[in-house]
Amino acid sequence: MINAQRALGHETGVVAWGMVPTPFDCDGRLDAPSLRRIVRHLLDNGCDGLIALGVIAEPLTLTAAEKSEILETIESVAGGVPVVASVLALESGSFGTEFATLTAKARRSVSAVMIPVTASSAEGVRASVATAHEAAGVPVIVQDLPRFSGVEISPHHLAAALNESPECIAVKCEAMPTYERIEYLDRNTRVELISGFGGLGVVDDVIAGASAVAIGTTATREVATAIRLALVGRYHEAAAVVGRAATRIHYETQTGPNIAIRKHHWMQAGIIETDVVRPPTRRFEPALRKHAALYSCIVAGPDPDASGLGP
Repeated sequence: MINAQRALGHETGVVAWGMVPTPFDCDGRLDAPSLRRIVRHLLDNGCDGLIALGVIAEPLTLTAAEKSEILETIESVAGGVPVVASVLALESGSFGTEFATLTAKARRSVSAVMIPVTASSAEGVRASVATAHEAAGVPVIVQDLPRFSGVEISPHHLAAALNESPECIAVKCEAMPTYERIEYLDRNTRVELISGFGGLGVVDDVIAGASAVAIGTTATREVATAIRLALVGRYHEAAAVVGRAATRIHYETQTGPNIAIRKHHWMQAGIIETDVVRPPTRRFEPALRKHAALYSCIVAGPDPDASGLGP
């Protein structure tokens, strides 16, 4: 297996990628101070890499100028950890224009670009990867998330595309069942496999062959701890750590107001100022407060036990 972490130039290895949301103020404008705080929060709670402008960041509601400012702000706080820029255009011809806009003000080059699967054929995926790499000049991560893209590809065709795309170093695996998909790709490709879906299935995904996780829920510390335990074979301990956050992860990852719910939890913890989202993202409705009350003291709670595992 290719060591994607070293390909990204991060010698200690990226185990936990933090998915960065986009905080807004009460008027729906970009809230840069809250953005800086959430980035520091992710890094302080076990993330050693950051993914900007993913689905959780509400990218379809952002202007080109806002995307560029967000990426620049994230890089200014990142302190040298790898930053991946998501380009979620579903037309591969848009990759170059969007990436150029994103990095126009960036202080340094991003470590990689993440693109969605945009075709159900090996040839189509291979072409998308080549286009993204040519436009960005950096390694490519593919996000296999049919729920977002509407595109499903068989594991056989995806593996064929990856094996003919040396520019692609990793796949964010979010086509279900993830553990079967990951096991197939682990046996038939040489790319890094990243677990997703908020970390709820991270232990099964690691057993299947994943070696990193992308965390978009507020259970950052728990999931970051769990993957480090799982990667050294401490599966039961890892499962117990995830179990303590499982109801919160489940609540935050269902289709619907999931982004607003996560923002509300981060707001309760004092990390961002508001739980405002932009349409068509569903807002946090008053009826959800009775659920959120359960987690009001948990988001910034004590660290799970992970002796000797490092940050």
